[in-house]
Amino acid sequence: MKAAPLIVAALLLAGLPAKAQDAWISKDYEFAVYLIDNDLKKDASKLLSGSYNPSDTLTFLRGWSSYLLKELDTALPLFKAVPEQSPFRDQALFYSTAVSAHLGDYSVPAALESYTGPYSELKGVQLAGLALLRDDPEAFKAAAEAFKYEDFALKDAEKQLDDIYHARFEAKPKSPWLAAAASAVVPGLGKIYAGRTGEGISSFLLTGAMGAITAEHWIKDGPGNWKTIVPAVLCAALYIGNIYGSYVSVSIYNNSVKDAQQTAILYNIHIPLRSVFK
Repeated sequence: MKAAPLIVAALLLAGLPAKAQDAWISKDYEFAVYLIDNDLKKDASKLLSGSYNPSDTLTFLRGWSSYLLKELDTALPLFKAVPEQSPFRDQALFYSTAVSAHLGDYSVPAALESYTGPYSELKGVQLAGLALLRDDPEAFKAAAEAFKYEDFALKDAEKQLDDIYHARFEAKPKSPWLAAAASAVVPGLGKIYAGRTGEGISSFLLTGAMGAITAEHWIKDGPGNWKTIVPAVLCAALYIGNIYGSYVSVSIYNNSVKDAQQTAILYNIHIPLRSVFK
């Protein structure tokens, strides 16, 4: 096991001028050892096969290692630093786009916009995902023209992005005002509309109970008696609070749906990459 890093280093240094060798040893030798010692033999094999530029390739592999360690802030500039002529350029480009999106940047990188390589359908998936993250339906429709729904690595992502587009821009969202109006008519109904059935039933029972107590004391003790006033105030507070709570519940529901969609979009920008570039 200890001989392997030395073999790798010797192969990597072959053909490099003396000054370049010295610079590379100080900069990249430890990384080559890291690859071998951590059982990344396939990566090392790819590193050493065919045309090889130590600086470019190791820049990508440093970015890849940082990415696997979830050090996205470190991985992003390394992916972006991989030049166009590198055999890892396409992989670095698409991973850098996914990483940027995970870090909150939903703009379209110029390199992705102008990309004309063999992964045009993957480009469409990433552009469509970024459009959804920006709430840009027109950009989504333009990007989705690249969807073919045939590639096993991409078709699930394409279908899920289509579903999110439909839910976000074509289906009618739940209305907070409708929830408030429903609870004004029947206490708790707005919360049931918001998907909180248990809370809606509880609100109906509590408000109804306070209303019944108020009515009973109104009849027995009159409207001015404290026994009538106290439950009446509680009933009014429950009634008004239920209307407001129903409005808020639907707003929270809509926000939670959008948050879940955002997570799914980021997932579908990222996950297909592992299959495409396996």
